[in-house]
Amino acid sequence: MDMYLNKTKPGLIAMVSLFIIAISASGQPAIEMNFQGMLTNGEGNAIPNEHFDLNVKLLSARQGEPEQWSRTSASQTDENGWFSFSIPDVSSYLTGEDESNNPVVISLEFLPNDMTSWLKKGQDFMVSYTLTPTLKDDAIYLKMSRMEGSELTDLLQGNLYMFKDDYPFAYLTGGFLLSDAPPIDEESTEGLRQWISPDPEAGTSRGVKGGFPKAGYSRKR
Repeated sequence: MDMYLNKTKPGLIAMVSLFIIAISASGQPAIEMNFQGMLTNGEGNAIPNEHFDLNVKLLSARQGEPEQWSRTSASQTDENGWFSFSIPDVSSYLTGEDESNNPVVISLEFLPNDMTSWLKKGQDFMVSYTLTPTLKDDAIYLKMSRMEGSELTDLLQGNLYMFKDDYPFAYLTGGFLLSDAPPIDEESTEGLRQWISPDPEAGTSRGVKGGFPKAGYSRKR
């Protein structure tokens, strides 16, 4: 089944200005979502072998609706500062019982534990993205945006669909990979990491004068 509207030549990676996924609204395969993130310090250097607790939630963008999915786990970055998590069937949360659109907020809450040196107690912070479906002609079209509404950059190849934030959060560079042919393999996640990795020639500012962009995440007090 063809999940995307823009055709690409074999082996060609195509960048599109507005990325959407089209999947059948009835009997569709599960769409697996994988997140790859790199933790960095204030100088933009990766933080290897760091321990923390990660609370991931799926929330409806509509006020007053119950939490849809959540998982809290002890997490650790690898020797290069990377960590990841997956949501096996994110497509099941995108339509309501009446098959209406159901935008979901993907909330990431980083919590220090007894082994954390990167954050002090009480300095946990939250990052959120919105995954928005549009139901049309018995198909679901998806796009992603940051919490304040700016769309993520997209990239597609075959049945793999990637999103990244062009202006990474302070402390975090992250991107999403979606596939209708789970499980997502290591080669695909490595491709996502290469695409979202900071440009070393940009220096510690990642192309933003004066350092990391401050907007786009909220820190608890």
